[in-house]
Amino acid sequence: MEKRKAAGLSLTIIVILISFCIPGNTYLDVKGIRTVGVLVSFLIMLVTEALPVVVTSLVYCGLMPLLGITENLAEALSGYSQPIVFFTLASFGIAAALTEIPLSQRILRKLLEMFGQGIESVLLAMMVACAVFSSIVSNVPTCAIFMAISLDFLKLYEDETDRRKTGRAFMIAIPIASMIGGMMTPAGSSINLIAISQLEIYTGADISFIQWMVAGIPMSLVLIPLAWWLAIKIYKPVPVTKEKIQQFINKMSEDIPEKLDVQERKVMVIVGSTLILWITSSWISQINVMVVAILGCCLMFFPKVEVLNVDTFLRENSWDAFFLVGTVLSISGAMIKNGVSDCIAGLIPVMNVSPQLLNAFVAVLIFVSLIVIPVATSLLPILSATLITVAVNAGASPALIMMTAAFCACNCYLLPLDTVPLITYSKGYYSMTDMAKSTIFLQITVVLLSAVWLPVLGKIVGLV
Repeated sequence: MEKRKAAGLSLTIIVILISFCIPGNTYLDVKGIRTVGVLVSFLIMLVTEALPVVVTSLVYCGLMPLLGITENLAEALSGYSQPIVFFTLASFGIAAALTEIPLSQRILRKLLEMFGQGIESVLLAMMVACAVFSSIVSNVPTCAIFMAISLDFLKLYEDETDRRKTGRAFMIAIPIASMIGGMMTPAGSSINLIAISQLEIYTGADISFIQWMVAGIPMSLVLIPLAWWLAIKIYKPVPVTKEKIQQFINKMSEDIPEKLDVQERKVMVIVGSTLILWITSSWISQINVMVVAILGCCLMFFPKVEVLNVDTFLRENSWDAFFLVGTVLSISGAMIKNGVSDCIAGLIPVMNVSPQLLNAFVAVLIFVSLIVIPVATSLLPILSATLITVAVNAGASPALIMMTAAFCACNCYLLPLDTVPLITYSKGYYSMTDMAKSTIFLQITVVLLSAVWLPVLGKIVGLV
């Protein structure tokens, strides 16, 4: 790890120095080339974890004006003024309140009582519960919650070899399910809101909550069973007796209050009302999804409500996500201003093809890009302007293209390098290449669904 960090810092400095040595050309001027150098060095810092994410994000906010990428510090911090940054804070606040109540355990217990006949059905129940929870709560805390539940379940195995073999299936399946569930609604992942906000910034168009759900839920309904089938066939979890499964259910029941207490009711009312308002925003344009999330989160602190306190909010919030999204949006803004996005778009030929082929091209482009930039929240803002330009040049719907890009970015699990799969990878149950054995087939399916389903959906809901 220390060698990787040292290599990351060294390579970062070299990339920045090289970018200062390259003269301007017909494609990019000096400022544009330096912007590319800053982007590449920033990604190297993230992938090598040379510094903590928060520190890296702040360092680059300071470097942008120092290196002449932005005019001043205010411009380098412009990404932090975008609503999606504060939606990220609010979504983690809502997630923190939900983790304080046993809602996820209640959902899982009910599914286990219905389907917990064997290890395969237990895994399916875990994945379904995880996906449903992830549709309204950010996939990062969702993955952490269900990982903890899965680790408790794995204690049923007395044999270490059986436990680790089964653990591999669960630790790979849980982040996949949380990322697939994040596709269902705009609130399921910050990636979705980034796509919607970037579309609005560059085109003035919008994608409603219902339009997103009509597209995302059917795709999730296809992908979850497929992901489960691949997990049991490829990773082969070790069977466990029905009696042991019942012991786990009984233990969960002991830990979960029989009746909803006052705090749990308050959280469910606030989250339920937030979800209703999000859906209502599809018809009432004055209702803003991000405003609802922020006010819903704040309501949890109010006197007589008090289902969340400041200490818990500060502790449970993902400050990595907050600073990463803000800095990435600032860098993407510099890329647009300094001509980098136009240059990238110019390298992609104007394609006079069907919507199906264009969607398939964009899906493949995103998945290939994720291999190079395996941080989905960084990739989408960087490519947004380029993708919208490609859509306009092809006479296609920018909204449909951005939705395609977001769905693919949500499924960033070819390798466990994104924030979500890293949560379970850190537990040591599987190797870096284990995940790809099943996820490559899932990503191929996403490409096919993007090409076949989304253009049809676009015509139905008016995105085309």
